[in-house]
Amino acid sequence: SIAIHGILLWAFSLGMGQSPKGQVVKIELNMKLQPEPLEPFKPSQLPEPEKIEKPLEKKEISEVQAPVVTDPVSQETRVTEHTSEQGDPMAQNPYEGAGDSPWEGTLVETEIGIGAGVGGAAMLSGRFGREKLLQEGGSQQTEDSVRLGLLWLKRHQSEDGSWDADGFIKYCNQDPKYPGICDGPGLSWVDPGLTGLALLGFLGAGNTSTVGEFKEEVRKAQQYLLKIQDEQGCFGPQDKLYMYNHAIATLAMTEAYSISNYNALLKTSAQKAVNFIVYAQNPGKAWRYTARCNENDTSVTGWCVMALKSAKIGGLEVPNQCFEWAKSFLDSMTDRTIYFVGYTSNDRKYVQVPECMTAVAMTARVFMGADPKDLNLIGGAGLLQNNPPLWGTYKGIMMIDYYYWYYGTMAMFQMGGSYWTQWNDKMKIAIVDHQVREGCCAGSWPIADRWSQESGGRIYATAINVLSLEIYYRYAKVFK
Repeated sequence: SIAIHGILLWAFSLGMGQSPKGQVVKIELNMKLQPEPLEPFKPSQLPEPEKIEKPLEKKEISEVQAPVVTDPVSQETRVTEHTSEQGDPMAQNPYEGAGDSPWEGTLVETEIGIGAGVGGAAMLSGRFGREKLLQEGGSQQTEDSVRLGLLWLKRHQSEDGSWDADGFIKYCNQDPKYPGICDGPGLSWVDPGLTGLALLGFLGAGNTSTVGEFKEEVRKAQQYLLKIQDEQGCFGPQDKLYMYNHAIATLAMTEAYSISNYNALLKTSAQKAVNFIVYAQNPGKAWRYTARCNENDTSVTGWCVMALKSAKIGGLEVPNQCFEWAKSFLDSMTDRTIYFVGYTSNDRKYVQVPECMTAVAMTARVFMGADPKDLNLIGGAGLLQNNPPLWGTYKGIMMIDYYYWYYGTMAMFQMGGSYWTQWNDKMKIAIVDHQVREGCCAGSWPIADRWSQESGGRIYATAINVLSLEIYYRYAKVFK
């Protein structure tokens, strides 16, 4: 021991002798007792988003740009078809037995929220079985409405697998059973997001690319999204309000991966898409229309949170920091005197549909692990309960808002009890009773709310209302 210490002291003295005296002082001054703070998570080798000066032109997509996606098929899958006594094809239920679904075993047991601690597999299993449909407030009527909506989306899907906001009309009047031409075109830049939204509707009803009545539509939609994903992982052009497109498409692809039975192509695409959302988040805050734009809003944040949570359910890599920052942002948007949540401010006067962002924030909070006794949820549920879905105007204010109804339905379903039963009764009247039943538009919904009129068109109106009516089985209840 003495010899070793002697050698070390000798070596240290040599080093000191070879260095200028001032350098010793400099080293001492630069010593830090505290470690450097960790840098925010940034996906490796992810380049900065390319700035687009002008809108990108639509380009035809060739069939060689991406490999064909086919999910591995479980040999134990049972696919059956049932019809009612009258032989009504609307009563078909081709998905029997959640235990034999083709994705069983692919999901990790990642806890979603607290309470019952619903794991990944349990979270999505309801869509492959309908035994709880009536228990949760659904009916054959709501199922018929879902299937009619999916049939309309099927008839208007483009050859490349997308749903074209302003070009879907060319697929009208091709079936003698559905004569006429639909109205309600949207804006072309929303196509990636609309495709994701429509795909979510098919996935929510228990379809994959290998199982279900609409497996071909699912396969084509997945193929399209793979083709339009850029090297950074973003779905579609980084133009206009592209984070809406990307977040919704990412949610669809992460769900598709979770029920695909380990489809490696979908996993790679989904993880890249998740990495882009992680990168796009404003450090310490949330998201808005473009990546790291230093502006934030509750609406885009809601879609990003749901996409990241869906990814976590499927076992993809998501930093917990993303959720912590999102929670902090939602807290800053909340007026705790009434538990109202705003869009870019917690001032109620700056919103057109007062409770819409409250519903978005409630849904995000539930899936990020909020306690069921959280006053943000209880107070928000009270606000939503006083503003249920209503078709028409109230005191001169237009109350039709499919976007609000979608997020409100998810939030109140999770809250349960009288919150849910009262909301559900109103929701079914507002949505089911106003679905178009004749002509080429049969199965779709009118262009009656702000977002279908301004950008999404009839495809948006139909896809988001289908998702609302799938509430009874699309996600399991977190709180029990």
